[in-house]
Amino acid sequence: MHFLRPFSVLAIGVALTAFAATSSAAPAPLAVLGFQSDGSPTRLIGDNAKAMTVVGVDGVDLSGPGTVSGPTAADGRQLAAAHAHGLPAVLLVGNWSDAIDDFSEPLAHETLRSTKKTDAAATALAKAVADGGWNGVSVDLESLTPRDAAGLTRFVSDLHADLPGGDSLTVCLTAATTLGGYAAMGYDLAGLAASADQIVLMTYDDHGPWEKTPGPIGPLPWQRASVATLEKTVPAAQIFLGVANYGYAWRPHSRVALSVAHARVLAAHLHAPARWSAKDGEWTAKGHGSTLWWSDKRSMNLRLALARKLGVHGIAVWSLGTGDRIPRATSPPASRAS
Repeated sequence: MHFLRPFSVLAIGVALTAFAATSSAAPAPLAVLGFQSDGSPTRLIGDNAKAMTVVGVDGVDLSGPGTVSGPTAADGRQLAAAHAHGLPAVLLVGNWSDAIDDFSEPLAHETLRSTKKTDAAATALAKAVADGGWNGVSVDLESLTPRDAAGLTRFVSDLHADLPGGDSLTVCLTAATTLGGYAAMGYDLAGLAASADQIVLMTYDDHGPWEKTPGPIGPLPWQRASVATLEKTVPAAQIFLGVANYGYAWRPHSRVALSVAHARVLAAHLHAPARWSAKDGEWTAKGHGSTLWWSDKRSMNLRLALARKLGVHGIAVWSLGTGDRIPRATSPPASRAS
C-alpha cells in the first residue's frame, strides 16, 4: 500500500473536496480511495492516479498506551508521489502487531481504555499529519470487542477536533450483516458516523486463509447485505464500499494470500481453468486439491456499478500493490481473467 516535484495546491484542494463532501444539488461523482502499503513501489500511485480521488497510505500504528509510531521515510515517499499527481493522501493508523503478525486487540485497548491515553494518541497523530503535510487520517483498528467501543468513538472524536481544518477523517469497519454483528466488533455506528467524514466498509475478507473452507473474498450478496445493515444507522452518502484487489489460495498443506497476478499464475500452474462466478463477482479455480478465489479489475468494475446503484460515496480498494490497476469509473467491464 510510494519523487517529489512541484504539485498544485489547487488540484489537491479540488480532489480533497470531492473526497470529503457531497453535493445536495446533484449526485456527486464516485470517490475512489486507493490504499497503498508504504513498502510498495511509488509508481503504482502514478499508474492508478487517473482512477483515484485520494490515496490512503498504510501507515502507522498504535505503539503503546497513548503512543503512535511516527511516519517513516517510506510513508513520506508515498505522500510525495500522491501530491506529485495532484492527489490528497491520508495516513492510515492501525493496531497491527509484528509480534503476532495480526491486528492486536490488547494493543488497541491499552489506548482505548483511557480517556487520557486516547487523547494523547489523537494529539500525536494530528501533529504528525500537520507536520508532514498529510491531508487527513484513516482509522483502521481491527479485531476489537465491545469493551473498545466507547474508546474508539472517543478516539475518532478527538481526532476530529485535533486535525487541521479541511483534513479528512475516515474510519474503517469490518463488515457485518446485522447490527449486533457491528456491535460485537466494538463499533458504535452512530457515534463514529458523527465524527467521521466517511465510513470505509471493509466488504472483503468474508472468507480467507484463517478458515479451512474456501469461499469468495467479497461476494456481492454479502456486500449488499452489509451495506444495507450499515445504512440503518449511517447514510449511504457517507459510506465507502470496500473492494478486494487480491486473492487467496486454500492448498492441501497451506492457506495463503495472493496477488492477483500470482493467483492467475498459480491457476495456470495447477491446470485449473479460471471460472467467473457471476453471483459473487469474482474468479475461482480448482485443481490438485487447491481452491483459489480472487477479485480483479472485472470485480472492481462491478463494484463501481454497485456503488452507483447503492448511492454510496464511493469505493475503497485494497490495494494498489496486490492487484490490477483500478479501472476508471467510465471503463467498460472486463470480460476475461487477465
